[in-house]
Formats: sequence, structure tokens, C-alpha cells
Amino acid sequence: MTLPTFNIDIIFEIINKLKDDGASLFNFLLLNKQICELTIPILWENPFKFCNIKVESKHYFIIQTYINCFNEDDHKKVISILNSEFENYNENKIPLLFEYGKYLKEFNIRDLSNAVISWYKIFKKKNYLMNSIYYNEVEILKNHLFRSIMRQSQRLNCLNWNIRFNDKKILEIMQHKIKYLDYLILYCDGEYDINIARMYINFFKNHFQNLSSLKINILYDNKCTKDFISLVKSKNNLEEFIFDYKSVKWNADKFDDLITNILELRANSITKLVLNNLDFSKISFDYILKCINLEVLVLRSNEGLKFEDIDLFTSFNNLKKLDLSFNDWSSEVTTLIIKKAGNNLSSLTIGEEDNKNSINDDTLIALTQYCPNINSLSISGVCKKGFEMIFKYIKNFRLVTLQLYQNKMKGTIMNLEGLLNYMEYEETLSTLGIGINDDYWHYYNYDRDNFKDFLEKHNIRLILYKPRFYY
Repeated sequence: MTLPTFNIDIIFEIINKLKDDGASLFNFLLLNKQICELTIPILWENPFKFCNIKVESKHYFIIQTYINCFNEDDHKKVISILNSEFENYNENKIPLLFEYGKYLKEFNIRDLSNAVISWYKIFKKKNYLMNSIYYNEVEILKNHLFRSIMRQSQRLNCLNWNIRFNDKKILEIMQHKIKYLDYLILYCDGEYDINIARMYINFFKNHFQNLSSLKINILYDNKCTKDFISLVKSKNNLEEFIFDYKSVKWNADKFDDLITNILELRANSITKLVLNNLDFSKISFDYILKCINLEVLVLRSNEGLKFEDIDLFTSFNNLKKLDLSFNDWSSEVTTLIIKKAGNNLSSLTIGEEDNKNSINDDTLIALTQYCPNINSLSISGVCKKGFEMIFKYIKNFRLVTLQLYQNKMKGTIMNLEGLLNYMEYEETLSTLGIGINDDYWHYYNYDRDNFKDFLEKHNIRLILYKPRFYY
């Protein structure tokens, strides 16, 4: 019997479906030249996506590959900046099969910065240059490498940018590569010059033709509020807005105007909204409800939202995914939001902080009555006894994905009667997530072997669940 032969279009579709699976993509490289040529552009759209940040050798390999792709002028500039002896440098240059730099689609200045530092440390060791790494030297090197890598790219789809980074020359190189940018992530990891930040925001506003997603991450003040609003105002098709302040304690009401203005401006276009670490005492929930095409809503680690401040009669039109984790508000608020999600909701992520008992009978009754079409459920911060209560309510859900995370690093949920019964009798379940703090991951014993056999019997895939990781 001969094996079926797929044409190249089908193979490309398979590779594209696996674009987030690094192990599978690397395996494709071993098949043949044609498939390798299809895989390399996907791997090098953002090579850091598949790179463990703790493995400096991988960072070294990526940066060295980019340097080997530099034109002659850029290559000489690298050597002159380092200002050391490089007799063996060119001799060790490996011939390249591809122009890897031209495939870059995601320019992440934080990943690149960390990678350049790792490359520099290893490069000095390889060349027996053990003197200290000087800050100015590294910064000059970074700037040149950033420009040269940007120069190689043909078209960017995603830009992750630090608004305190000061380099006007890179803007000249960048301007024609970001015309069709879809995803913009802006952050600041310290004090910044307001004029530089405004320069960047206005530059982006003037050079994007369109923008699908805007993420604002880690800002320490609201000096750029008007500039951000102006940016959003100029882009009619914004579909995703993500704001993560990192710590609600420092927030107070600094960003109320920014949040409410953006939601009001793009109420008709936003389909995904993520708001984390905010004080909702001065942000009306009505702004969220008025996003008529909202499909994904994530509210994490927020506070200040009160039951009496939410309109009881307005519901979401087409909300499919909802995440209400670690918020510091009453269970009545959580229950009401779940009710507003209604029949269209297919995925719910919910978690407690400090045993606030936001996941209780009322919450679960609302879930079963108002959201009968749930197929993915993720719950964290609940004790084992609490999980047994949960299974009494969700036993009739036809879940495809179920993820559970205990509130303490103690014991295991492997022997939960409700969980075992659900897996035994519910044939739809295909993925089970267990928290990293579960004993399953830490002890090899008879119970674990039995549980693995039980999962295999019912064709259920086991994964590690990290509730703090999201979207």
C-alpha cells in the first residue's frame, strides 16, 4: 500500500496551521528543500517566539544569523563599534541558505534588546575578550543592530515598541515597512522623555494605513493620553484594545479618560477588549456594554466595580469568550457579567484571589442557566472541596476543554470524584489542564500512572495550566 502524496498547497496549509508549534515546524525543516523553503519564512517571522529566554545560546544564534545577513557596510560597522581584534571573525562566518532577515514580520524591541546582550556576552567569550561590558558600548551596538535588522525586513505585521527608546534614524528605515501594520504594542519600562514618546505616537499615527490591534502596557503616567486618543481616532478599524497597567495600586484614576475615550470612539469596531489592573470606580461598565460587536472580554485583577453601577437590563450581543480572573469585587458583580454574556458564550475563564469566594453557588447557577453552550471552562484559585461543588453544576456541560488550578500548592486533583466521573461519561472532553502546583507534575507514583492510563483510555490530552498567562 502506497502512502498518499499531498500537493504543495496542502502541505503549506498544514505548516501554516502549525505556525505556533515550534517542534513541528523544526521537524519540517528535515523533510526536503521545498518544504524547508515553506517553513523558514514562518519560523523567522519572529524567531524569538520559539526561543527559551533563559537559553542565551539561542539568542546568540539568532543575532549572529542576522549579522551574517547584513550588507557589507552594516557588517563593517558592527566590527568598528566593538573596537576589538577580530582576526577570526570573518573566517567563522557560515554560508547562509536563506536571507533570514527579510522574513521578519514581528519587531519586538524588548526581545531584540535581551538577545543582543546575550549575543555580546557570548561573542566576547568566543573571542577571548573578557573585559567588562560597558553600557554605552552596548547601547551603540544595539542601535546599529536594530537599524540593520529593521533594514532587512520587507514588511512588518507587528511592532512591540518601548516609547523611551530614543533613535530617530530607525524611524526613517521603518516608515515604509509599517504601512500595513496590524498589531502595535507600546510600553515603557521606566522614566521617559514625554517629547520622545509623543514623537513616536504621532509617527505611528501618520505612517499606519490601518491598525487592527493596540496594546498599551506598563505606563507610569497619563501624559500621553491625548496622543493615544488621537492615534485611535485616526484608525477606524481598531478591533482589539488591550490595556495592562501591571499594578492597580499605582493606578488610581490616571487612565479613566484614556479608556473611556477609546471605548467610545471604537464602540462599533472593537471585538476584543482586555483591561487589567484598573480601578473601575470612575469607569462606567456601560462603555463596555456599548461595544456592540464584542466577542472577547478579559477583565483581570481590577477593582472598584459595583453591582449597583451596572445596567441590569443591557446584555452583550455576541460575547464568545469571557475572562473574569482575580478581580477585587463582589461575587454579585461576577454573576451579573456572566448573565449578560448569555447563550453565545463558549469559553469562560474565572479565578479567585485570596479566597474571596467569588466562585459560589450563585455564580455557578448563573453559568448553567444563562450560558448553556460553554465548551471551554478554566477555573483557578479554588480548593479541592470547591472543585467538588463545581462539578455538581457543570456535569451537563459538553466541555471540550477543562482547566483547573488549585489555590494552594498541596495535593492533587487526580482523585477528585467529580472530575473522574465527568471524564468517564462526557465523551466531548479532549483537553484537560492541571495547574503547575498540582502534585501530578512533581511526583512519579502509582496514582499518576493510573491517571495517565485513564486519560489515554478516554483520548484526553493533558496540558499544564498557567492561569496567570493569558492572551
